[in-house]
Amino acid sequence: MIENSVRIYRPELQTRRPELLAWGLAVASLLGLLLLNLGGMIFFWSLVFVVFLFFAALSISLGNWMDRRTQISIDNSGVTFQNGLRNVRLDWLIINNVKVVPSRWGEKVQVIGPKSHFEFNTLGEVVFQQKVQGQVGFQQGKLLLDEIIHKSGLTSVAKNGDSYYYSRP
Repeated sequence: MIENSVRIYRPELQTRRPELLAWGLAVASLLGLLLLNLGGMIFFWSLVFVVFLFFAALSISLGNWMDRRTQISIDNSGVTFQNGLRNVRLDWLIINNVKVVPSRWGEKVQVIGPKSHFEFNTLGEVVFQQKVQGQVGFQQGKLLLDEIIHKSGLTSVAKNGDSYYYSRP
């Protein structure tokens, strides 16, 4: 009997401090707008600014929510990507190609099937003023990439600058 062990990979999680700061600024700006309204001095651009801050806070919250639900599962028959909004299952035999592109933090890996795809980042470091401020992407991203390429039977077919592409022979 063949054991079907499932390995689950999760990305590095970021601090929620920027999210809290964004919501604090959005609420403070709304209070400021209400104070301006009491004096009868509300301006169009101040309303646009408040809406922008709420949109930014909402976007950061959505990104954090998706990051906390992101996982890649590998088993003997294929790979599954989930992030709260997407659920993609690709069996090894239907993965058409994998594209790896360098990005600011780690490498961006695109796993492409006939009708769906997903992407993830290998581990990258966020550096500010020559200090590592955090890590993003999957800690075992290189291992995950190698396993997807190996189990799906892909071979390297093209290299363009720093990017490379794997496909079926």
